[in-house]
This record gives sequence, C-alpha cells and structure tokens, in this order.
Amino acid sequence: MLNKDSSLDELHDTQRSTQDLLFILDDLFFFSIDKYDQLLRKETEKLFEQMHVPEVLFDQAFPQIIWWLLFCYPQAHHRKTIYQDYLEVHNEKWQKTNKVVRDHLDSWLSVVPGFYRVVKIDSQHKRLFHVQDVFLKRRKRVFIFNEIFQTPKMGEIISGMLLPVGNNVYTTQGRLFLLPITIAPEIMARLQQFVEMHKSNLDFVVTAPSYPALLRIVMQTMEEKL
Repeated sequence: MLNKDSSLDELHDTQRSTQDLLFILDDLFFFSIDKYDQLLRKETEKLFEQMHVPEVLFDQAFPQIIWWLLFCYPQAHHRKTIYQDYLEVHNEKWQKTNKVVRDHLDSWLSVVPGFYRVVKIDSQHKRLFHVQDVFLKRRKRVFIFNEIFQTPKMGEIISGMLLPVGNNVYTTQGRLFLLPITIAPEIMARLQQFVEMHKSNLDFVVTAPSYPALLRIVMQTMEEKL
C-alpha cells in the first residue's frame, strides 16, 4: 500500500502489476491508433461538431472524448468498444499475467468518465490527491504518473477517465479537464439541473452515454462566463 512517506520512485515501483497496467494503457492507445484511426477521427469530428467545442477548449476536451470513445462507445459494426476488441485480440497474452492485472483489466470494462472535486492533496507529492465524485459522492485516490500533465488545485473540479491501477490508486492516461474555480458553482448548478431533468433515470446521468452532454454543458458555461 502507498503511504504518507512513500517516495515518487516507490509510487511507481510498489507493484509490478501497476507498471504492467500502465504499459497496457499505452499499448491500448497505440492499438486504437493503428486499427481505428479513421473511425476515431470521424467520431471525434462528429462529436465536436455536435458539442460545439470552442477552439480554446479543444486541447482539454480532446483527450476526454478519445478515452470515452476507447472505453465507452460501442462501434457500430461489431457493437464492442475498442477496449473490448483490444482485450479479445490480446486475450491469450493477458491471460498469462498475474490475477491482479487480469482483475483490473476486467474492471476497466465498466469504467466511465466523471466529474470530481479535489478534497485533499498529499503534502509531499502534489501529483497524489483525493477526489470525490460530485454525483455519487464516492472518493478516489489519484496519482498522475505523467509529469507533463497539470495537476489540479485543492477544491477544484476536474473531469476525466480515472482508471484503477493497483494500490487503491487511480490514474488518467490523458490530460484532465480542469474546471475554473471562479465559475465552478455556476457549472455545478447547470449540471445539477441536467441531473434533475433525468432524475427518473439516474443510471443515464452517471454512466457513459451522458458524458458528452455533461461536458458540453461545462464548455458552454465556460464560453459564456470567461
């Protein structure tokens, strides 16, 4: 388990399974580009057009949509997500890994992007922090392994795909969407309105199909208020 006194090296090396999972995330991305490049381009362009993504927010929105497409969006011709296809193609290879890795790969079949409030930042390692889901109120401990990604501030609301990678730690393989603290209350009010409109179908609100709609609300608010 990670603890307060862990060094950054230990955060990386505590378990071989965590290293394997991070490698698999990279491998999944390259697999998707190699096999689904045209489809990803087409779907991303279509979603960006539907969501009216402002040019200034493109860099923040792009990774969220890409990872949503990889993990959550069944492709029309075989009704499987790209991640499901990746698992099937590499089934024999990953079946030879240890049970911890296999269990995490199975858990990734149900991951969805979300919206989280940063409720605690580690005093020693700023890339290790705790978040709480703004809808489900569940807490997660997050570590950003990629040093080029910006880390959030205390109290900030973030959005993105958080994947479990062992040691009760989650990470993101893409840049998180950081919601400006100055307009966070307005954004949350509008998201809550969306929830109220769909309160008879809460499963829709907190699962994969609703994410582009929620992200669109965020970007519209940012475009209006900033």
